[in-house]
Amino acid sequence: MKKIILIGVNATSAKYVPQALRSAGFEPVFLADPDAFTGRSAHSLRDCACLPVNIQDRSAVLRALADHPSVTEGAFAVTGLYDEKFPLIAEIAATYDLHGPEPVAVRLAAKDEVAALIPEFSPPTVRFTGAEAARLAVDPAALGPVPDGYVLKPAEQAGGRGATRLPRGARPADVRDALAASSLPQDPTRSWVLQADIRGPLFSLEGYVSDGRIVFIDFSQRGRIAWTEVSNLLPADRRLPRDAQERCKAAVTALVERSGFGQGYFHCEFLLQDGQPYLIDANAGRLGGGAVVEQLALSHGLDPVEILAHVLTLGLPAAGTSPEPAYRPLGSGRATLSYYYGLEGGGRITSVSVPEGGRCFHTRVVPDGGRVGPVGTGDSAWIGMLTGFADDVTRDIEGVVVHTPDGPRPAAWVAPS
Repeated sequence: MKKIILIGVNATSAKYVPQALRSAGFEPVFLADPDAFTGRSAHSLRDCACLPVNIQDRSAVLRALADHPSVTEGAFAVTGLYDEKFPLIAEIAATYDLHGPEPVAVRLAAKDEVAALIPEFSPPTVRFTGAEAARLAVDPAALGPVPDGYVLKPAEQAGGRGATRLPRGARPADVRDALAASSLPQDPTRSWVLQADIRGPLFSLEGYVSDGRIVFIDFSQRGRIAWTEVSNLLPADRRLPRDAQERCKAAVTALVERSGFGQGYFHCEFLLQDGQPYLIDANAGRLGGGAVVEQLALSHGLDPVEILAHVLTLGLPAAGTSPEPAYRPLGSGRATLSYYYGLEGGGRITSVSVPEGGRCFHTRVVPDGGRVGPVGTGDSAWIGMLTGFADDVTRDIEGVVVHTPDGPRPAAWVAPS
């Protein structure tokens, strides 16, 4: 079978991606360390060729591929399930003459590109580099009146990594200092965006585009603790006013038409403020992260394998597309819920206890002995995911206990609201 190299897979999808690609006639090769996963995710990856490398380090990825030519030799394509990695994936595809995601999906990985294409659906946005911030060339006042201040985040990054808030009245020196305090490497060429801070509930619209035809699958709603997403309700259309739903669809339609995006999934994120949805992340070319694939499968009576086979092949125009899953009409599926729980204050994890006899999927993100940062600092604070039908998850999440060297501690989570 032809090889497809994957750069970016989370713990839930790792359980299903190998079977999904093999069902489509491809053999997966992961740029990932199976030992960084646990349970069924690790077992699934160990059944595949893997090259352990930190995919957050671009230079390390390029060096690893150069040092291990067998990975790219004879490969058909390179892709992944993190859209912020699409620019790197495109670079690798060009270097090794491989197929990859369509160029529009690569371009839409940049938040400022999306805001420029559909400004009427986006928060006021300005893009700049670390070097510009260092020389005090970024003036927040250029965004105009912002009642709730600003959000500063990398232009091509997901999961809250590197994001921070600045107050109303912030000055160029505040932008410079915020970048200097970021957890990300101090790269003067890195692109950033400064946006008006939108306060309100977070909704996503899941769907895909096939030959220019848009299919809207479901709305979902997330719960958050600061910068960490900790829960997801799907479907969530009943929590979103009909006029807001239509505006979300109009935003996605405008983005697809103006960008020329012709093929692939999307996970478009909106913040709802005073009844008005603002698109804050397009996430074109991929399905939602976390446990969204399991939630869609449960809600629509499908298999996660068939969903991911469609996601991955649709996102590679040269691959030939797997059959479209038989999704139910938007909002008509059974209610599902997922908690991406963490730990207040962070710490080292020795084990996790979940209620016995439950009917939920439990996916560990961090193996025993691993450490997580405090919940609220970003999605890297996830310890595990508890997913299932809403009633089952609501009952079982109360019984999840995180064990640490200092003794048992309650899991940190909040419901979508």
